[in-house]
Amino acid sequence: MAEIRKIIFIKNAVETLGYFSEQIALELERNGYEACFIDYERMYESMDAMLHFMDREETALVTFNFIGLRGEAVFQTESGRSIWQEENLPVLNILVDHPLYYHSCLKEAGERMRVFCVDREHVGYVRRFYPGVKVEFLPLAGNELFVSQKDGEHGIHRTHCEDVPEPVLYGQRTFELVFAANYVSMEMLEEKVKALDDDYRIFYRRITEDLIADPTQSVDAVMERHIRNELGAVPEEQLCAAMSGMIWIDLFVRSYFREKVVQTLADAGIIVRVFGADWEKIHCKKPQNVRTSGGKVNSAACVQAMRDARIALNVMPWFKDGAHDRVFTAMLQGTVALTDDSRYLREECRDGENICFYSLRALEQLPDQVVSLLEDPVRMAELAERGYRMAEKRHRWKNRAGLLMQALRNIDK
Repeated sequence: MAEIRKIIFIKNAVETLGYFSEQIALELERNGYEACFIDYERMYESMDAMLHFMDREETALVTFNFIGLRGEAVFQTESGRSIWQEENLPVLNILVDHPLYYHSCLKEAGERMRVFCVDREHVGYVRRFYPGVKVEFLPLAGNELFVSQKDGEHGIHRTHCEDVPEPVLYGQRTFELVFAANYVSMEMLEEKVKALDDDYRIFYRRITEDLIADPTQSVDAVMERHIRNELGAVPEEQLCAAMSGMIWIDLFVRSYFREKVVQTLADAGIIVRVFGADWEKIHCKKPQNVRTSGGKVNSAACVQAMRDARIALNVMPWFKDGAHDRVFTAMLQGTVALTDDSRYLREECRDGENICFYSLRALEQLPDQVVSLLEDPVRMAELAERGYRMAEKRHRWKNRAGLLMQALRNIDK
């Protein structure tokens, strides 16, 4: 069988995931691979370029969250199968959310698909409930700044400009604390559960209260405990299907703490510069301390904001044994990363040395942590520098691309 040297990526289905893909593609190209992008904003033009690019013996698809693999009409052939199935292409599929969001897709995963999860608990979940799926751990990495566009032979994609200016000197940065994330209204989430029967509403509420009381727990472990308490010895297949129908709980608890963290800081008098959509809807006692970007921003704008900040806040999306790209992105900009922890982050980083951890169980202490940092700019600058050196060595998309290249070499083993 021929060696895989051509890689198809997808962009502009989800902006963030396309930004990840561009950084991976750049590193693969540096290692002799050819990259082609299917652009959801120029679908038919880029599809035509992709068909000319593709050689079934040498080509693989690298995608995120089953994008392109959900029966989208544009990828279907006259036989009723997808083009990836028709050509029997290897697929590397990176899931940046909990696998319970992809229950039906995982049940249909083909033999030539390799799944990657960004949390080690997620890997265990896939191995338990979808034993036929090949799955590995691939942590998220930090984003770097892409500032230029080029017209490639096989579609348009951003390229990293080698002369990107250095970040603003640490002592001259504009923002004290930034948070790059969208706001999700708790009222909107509550409306979804209000439509449920009383028994379901009470059941869901018990689970969310359990997670809020002890946020060190993983969402699927708490779901399983409550399901078994309610129904007894549920078969694995039924248990998995039931949890996949409860994704509202994951959305609720991650949104609850995202709001709670920003509320806690703002109400304590700390200005939080938020880059993302809908933050004007947040309820807090001192909303004037939540300074918004004016709407949704793209990944490059988030990177740029961190490059001009002293502290970059993160609230983990319920990854208890993984990391979010915000953490390593902050470090790569020479910015202090302030985040709740995970087992993986505790292994990779050193609290107070190259990262700062806070506890979701002790949010009342968070404002004092921020004030203590801001009152010691020399310590912060040194911490940020150590974080940069660690992330630059271990947590760029360049590092993750190496793991993907290894998987491509061993795709059928």
